[in-house]
Amino acid sequence: MISIQLWTLRAEIAERGLGGVVDELASVGFAHVEPFQIATCAAELAPALVRNGMTAPTVHGDLLGDALAASLDAAAAVGAGLLMHPAFLADYWNTPDGTERVSDVLNRAAEAAIPYGIRVAFHNHDDELKSMVDGRPALVSLMDLLSPTAGVEFDPYWTTIAGADVLDTIDALGEHLFALHLKDGPLVGRNEDQVAVGDGEIDLAAVLAAVDSSVPRVISLDLIQTDPFTAVVRSKNWLDRAEA
Repeated sequence: MISIQLWTLRAEIAERGLGGVVDELASVGFAHVEPFQIATCAAELAPALVRNGMTAPTVHGDLLGDALAASLDAAAAVGAGLLMHPAFLADYWNTPDGTERVSDVLNRAAEAAIPYGIRVAFHNHDDELKSMVDGRPALVSLMDLLSPTAGVEFDPYWTTIAGADVLDTIDALGEHLFALHLKDGPLVGRNEDQVAVGDGEIDLAAVLAAVDSSVPRVISLDLIQTDPFTAVVRSKNWLDRAEA
């Protein structure tokens, strides 16, 4: 399943509206999208999905505190099966009890999500791979603390930026790897150096081979400097060929 994180097209959404962007994505062959801030966009997103025969199997939303209930309700309203917290910032990972704090959030959310039939996860960045816990990256150590219905939406590019081995990390995440966030770029660089999936130096073919085909592949070009929509289409075309 190939999807697109709508944050990639946030400028286009601001200009043309969420429904208009979803219509345009449908016209170039997308059947799935991953919205952000699901609690605030579900009402606008739902009719656009129905109109285009599309789904939102994965969504991003706030899992913290009182925001959790609204995120779960909205995720269920659009038919999502996986709800992701977009990021736990550096101050979570750079403290001795950081992994425990993150696991508390995720496990609480996972328990609350059971009646909805939804699993929860979060999108990794580089801090959780640079920070070490007992000789292992914090992201890897976190897996030992998570319930079976809590996991990670794994980003190989952020992992590369952190200097960690991508395939070793995939192996360590095991069954807690619930989705892939895919972007590309140089092996050594900055997040702002992103390019379309397949145009950079990350061995994404090896990543795809290492992760079961049932795991969603989500194009996510956070800070790409070229035209985002063109890069999204180029990314989808590469993934279609790679997964054929």
